[in-house]
Amino acid sequence: MATDAGIILEYGRTRKKKRDWRGFVFQLLFLFPAVFFLGLFMFYPIEETFRLSLMRASGLGDTVYIGLENYVKLFTNEEFQQGLLHVFAWAFWSVVIQIPLAFFIAFSLIAFKNKLTSKLRAIYYLASIIPSAIVAMLGRFIFSPRNGVISSLAARWNWTWLANIDFFGDSRLAFWTVFAVATWTYIGFYIVYQMANIEQIPVDIYEAALLDGATRWQYARYVVIPMISYPLRICAILCTVGSLKLFDLPWLLTFGGPGYATTTLGIILYKQGFINAMYGRASAIGVIIFLLSLIFTVTQFSLQRKEGEIEW
Repeated sequence: MATDAGIILEYGRTRKKKRDWRGFVFQLLFLFPAVFFLGLFMFYPIEETFRLSLMRASGLGDTVYIGLENYVKLFTNEEFQQGLLHVFAWAFWSVVIQIPLAFFIAFSLIAFKNKLTSKLRAIYYLASIIPSAIVAMLGRFIFSPRNGVISSLAARWNWTWLANIDFFGDSRLAFWTVFAVATWTYIGFYIVYQMANIEQIPVDIYEAALLDGATRWQYARYVVIPMISYPLRICAILCTVGSLKLFDLPWLLTFGGPGYATTTLGIILYKQGFINAMYGRASAIGVIIFLLSLIFTVTQFSLQRKEGEIEW
């Protein structure tokens, strides 16, 4: 008797259908372009970066295998040590400041929804799509010590202590000034993303919370935050990975200075690879950024899996 699983023989044995090799080959043909481009533009560059990180390569002449020498020199280099500390500090403060601030603004826009909500959503998101070069120009226009907005207003109001502050030239303030500019740039995406998730919560839950006597902020604390904990953790992953590979704003605003005050791993990679032509050293930095991003992402998703929030 013929069945979908095969043909049942007289003594209860089942003979499986023959594999449809033509269909299998047809499926492979459709998968081949995607696999080819992934291998060419993703897996091969990763493999080549790992290989070059073990070499002394200048782009001219033959490469020389030196093992882990590039990594040893990096971890004993002061600039790299400062850059590593800065990206960790940037990641920490991004998660601590940007995500809660974005949640506060997103929840406020929804809780006090009016005709301006959609316009404010667009305005907040607009900053996140402005090119980094323009953001850097705006940052310099605001914080420049001579003709910036802050110094000009301070001089007009006779606040000489504020007018004389060099936000980008003072090593104690440069990091926080660049971070403030970056927060204004990146927070718009987190606001829109969290608003989209908050709006997915059924209105019935909000009405039930109000009937039980909860205020808006109690509703946010005990209902909204637990229900969007997964999207919040996605924001944390994006903050951390983005911090590890940060390059554009610190470079455009301060070139990593003064000294090493705003140096990041991305800036060191750029200097080593494109200024000093030390491609092996630059590849080692790329490998470190890749491994740190991978470790954090896998750890975060593993914790979510243990808590039952996602399934693999």
